[in-house]
Amino acid sequence: MTAAQITELAAMSEAEVIALAYEEAAGGDTRRALRLAIEDVIALETKLTAAERMVSLGFVRGALPSRAA
Repeated sequence: MTAAQITELAAMSEAEVIALAYEEAAGGDTRRALRLAIEDVIALETKLTAAERMVSLGFVRGALPSRAA
C-alpha cells in the first residue's frame, strides 16, 4: 500500500472503509458486495435476537417470599 493510498484510507468514514472491504471481498462486484453485507447484517440480527431472549428481565437474588398461611 502506498502512502497516498494510506492517506486516502485514513480520510474515509468508517462506512466507506467497510463498503470498500466488502467490495474487495466480492472481487469488485458491487451487487455481490451488497448481498454479502446484507447477509452479514441478517446473521447479526439473528444472533442479537437469540442473545436478547437469553437475558432475564425479572431475575432477583434472594429467597422467595413465604406464603401466608
